[in-house]
Amino acid sequence: MKKNRLSRRGFLRSASAASVAGLTVDAIGASGKAATTAECGSVWERPPRQTGNNLNLILLVADTFRRDNLACYGSRWIECPNLNAFARDSVIFEDFYPEGMPTVPIRRTLWTGRRIFPLHYYRQPEPVQLPGWHNLYNEDVTLAEALLEAGYIPALVSDIPHLQRPERNFHRGYRMYEWIRGQETDYYGTSPHGLLDVSDIVPSNYLAQIDDLHEFLSQYKANRERWQKGGVSLVELVARATIRWLWENHAQRPFLLHMEAFDPHEPWDPPRRFLEKYLPEASGHTWIEPPYANVGVPEEGTRRMRGNYAGEATCVDFWFGKVLETIGELGLFENSIVVFLSDHGALLGEQEQFLKGPEKLRGQVTHIPLLVRMPGKQFAGKRVAGFVQIPDVLPTLLSLLGLKAPARVTGQNFWPLVTGQTRSLRDHAVMGYGWIAAVRMDEWNYSQIWNPQGYEGEYKPQLYNLSKDAEELHNVADRYPDVTRRLAEKIRDYAESGKELTRGSFHEKESLRMGEVYVKGAR
Repeated sequence: MKKNRLSRRGFLRSASAASVAGLTVDAIGASGKAATTAECGSVWERPPRQTGNNLNLILLVADTFRRDNLACYGSRWIECPNLNAFARDSVIFEDFYPEGMPTVPIRRTLWTGRRIFPLHYYRQPEPVQLPGWHNLYNEDVTLAEALLEAGYIPALVSDIPHLQRPERNFHRGYRMYEWIRGQETDYYGTSPHGLLDVSDIVPSNYLAQIDDLHEFLSQYKANRERWQKGGVSLVELVARATIRWLWENHAQRPFLLHMEAFDPHEPWDPPRRFLEKYLPEASGHTWIEPPYANVGVPEEGTRRMRGNYAGEATCVDFWFGKVLETIGELGLFENSIVVFLSDHGALLGEQEQFLKGPEKLRGQVTHIPLLVRMPGKQFAGKRVAGFVQIPDVLPTLLSLLGLKAPARVTGQNFWPLVTGQTRSLRDHAVMGYGWIAAVRMDEWNYSQIWNPQGYEGEYKPQLYNLSKDAEELHNVADRYPDVTRRLAEKIRDYAESGKELTRGSFHEKESLRMGEVYVKGAR
């Protein structure tokens, strides 16, 4: 980006020139031209009624959880004993990546099994303004909706604030959904007109570099004061709600239990007992909020931020471990498929950067964990290579449950990689975040602006030679022009192939008669 001085979410608020111009119902696609959705009403088609093998499905998701937090992915310093033990009983996927990013776009692909790149921009009634960041389309069919028609009881427990905003529709299909409140700037606690004192968190010179950081931290402190009446971390509250649901409903087979924990997403504010594993003498500023922008962080801050993240990850492992312990106590491992995954990772100071962003599409952010534990520990410990992406999760899990995927699904069933029926689903993976996209192959990771009409700022393409630079620290784009041209073509081809496929609408077609819209799906 051109400017280093940004508001905390400034990179989310400058999605396109169209947002500045005040467009409200227009979408901007790969062409960069506005396309009205006024005539794009649709018909939602009910998933088919079908019967599978009646195995339960338990889907456990941790936000911002780096793959190298786990021993099976090369952890060198973060302690995650519970998920490490779970990995030993699971199939381990080595090449798992998102497709559309970040939080909300990723959930759109996970919920629907459908690709969303090239991303389309719709102005949102909230601070986050990013292409792809919007509700599920009306015509989308979700995992919960498909399983509901197959006789499952779908349940969702989540503290992700972006999913539970009043205008969002990510609860579709769930017979039970429980929102745990208080993350980030969720308006849960009351922050007074006069901002709270945050001098215990960051020094004044750091606070001055990021325009809305004081407001953000003030709201978070107000939230924390309220939610800490129930526990010492929000992942604890999510886990306790999940455990409570399991004890009350484990006999109601089959069920889908979907747990989404925002931790270890920032603010990195771990309970003291987990922080002490990494910084036993921690004192002074807590540095719970790392920067999105490229601003100066002193050595003291960098050390504390890394320790904070490690403490958060270990806290997540502890509470996910309590959920896994409950699954075992109830005997559910023998009749359930249990899945652990993350949506993306975060930079912890690599290239002097933190967190994620369109300009940070490197392995620390995009290469994520996926563990699948089958009944009877089938294929336990097997490591599976080959590019797999988040849209592939839904059709794979439905197949493992003996069910067909909805017609709208574009992801592929990746289980043949496990059984050896195929060695590869694709030879590369494309990921889009805002107006920048990356393509990853075995040897290379390359990123560039994919929609110059939408992008505001300057971005020099990045190319990393993975065989020589596994940590992706040295950009070699200038040295390999032939490689960059070839990989840029792959991004363009993928975007072109999905330009219309990834559009949708947010309302029904107008009907002449009551109920006509649902005739196709009527029972």
